[in-house]
Amino acid sequence: MMDEPKVTRGKVQPSLHFANVKTGRLQPDIWDELEAGMWRDYSVKNRLQNDAIGEVKQWEWKPEFPRIYTVNEGFEWDFATGRLVEKLYTPHEVEADMNSFLATAERFFTQFAGHRIGVHLSGGLDSGLIICLLRHFGIPFVPIGLATRRFEFRTERRIQEILAAYGSDARLIDFADYPFFCNLDKKPKHQVPDSNIMSLDATRALANAFVKNGCDVVLSGQGGDTLFVDAVPSVSERSFNIGNEFTNPWSRDFIYGPRGIKLVSMFSDPDIIDQITNLRLGQREDPLKLWARHFFRELLPAELSEFSYCADFFGLSAEGLQLATPQVKELFEEAHEYMPAEPLFSPKGIKEFMRTDILTLEYNTYCDYCTKISIACWLHALFRKDD
Repeated sequence: MMDEPKVTRGKVQPSLHFANVKTGRLQPDIWDELEAGMWRDYSVKNRLQNDAIGEVKQWEWKPEFPRIYTVNEGFEWDFATGRLVEKLYTPHEVEADMNSFLATAERFFTQFAGHRIGVHLSGGLDSGLIICLLRHFGIPFVPIGLATRRFEFRTERRIQEILAAYGSDARLIDFADYPFFCNLDKKPKHQVPDSNIMSLDATRALANAFVKNGCDVVLSGQGGDTLFVDAVPSVSERSFNIGNEFTNPWSRDFIYGPRGIKLVSMFSDPDIIDQITNLRLGQREDPLKLWARHFFRELLPAELSEFSYCADFFGLSAEGLQLATPQVKELFEEAHEYMPAEPLFSPKGIKEFMRTDILTLEYNTYCDYCTKISIACWLHALFRKDD
């Protein structure tokens, strides 16, 4: 038996809050409660149910701690009704054409005058459009991305090479050096389990490369999928949870913010949202983003405007999971010491979990599998003494 475990306090996450219905107030953190032993009351069952519901419908989530609800960015707690409420942005009806979009994009970039701008070089349409717009306006930028020689990324890699030439000091970091789920025993202390732990090392390497190149602003294409894929029957019928869909709070809180970098998605800007929503008025769901490829064809390289493709990250993720298997087993065994009554971490539960054939997982079972790992990782981080 281990000694009585004691939580080692971590940092406050600026994007995260907690609604305490016992006290009737919103808290910036729950470190006091965790230190007092609230971790013992953590509901693995509710966490797995919440994960199955998904990030979009968080108002349906059950509390993972008794009478304390997690309030993520893009949501607020209504104490009068005892419910989580979305903070939605409804676009305005505006005149929209290529000229107005370009003027809006140029105004967006103007706020970063005097800063050294970095851009995520993913090889996809969304970040690719940002790179092409910066090039169009003659704004210097540093494109840095994660790349792999795996066969399924051959198209993405070629586009990364093309777009890298549009900026300066470009760099492609090899995913193989930062596998998914590596170093699970060294993740930052966090107050609730989070599946972002799977790619944290790669994200950190990316941010460090931007720091090395003097960037203090990094632009991402987060939210582009929502704007360019979803149907737009009318402007008034569309609304967006910018905080939940268009930002990456975990990366801001743990990676970019502490390094003095402002991480911003161009697509989170309300004026950009207004323009694209009005430009796509009447468009049906467009999973291949054919409208965007056609509309921005004069700005984009032919490889992005005339062709469509989808990068599949499952191979990378599955490979990382297989490499991490011995450490996952150790973390589960440690978690059993903290939560001896939890079936997931019992000797039988661990044996069943380790028998899982990762390559047979479908999307939902894969998410469930990763969530279980994130819980064990969270417990380990809570009690680690080194940070």
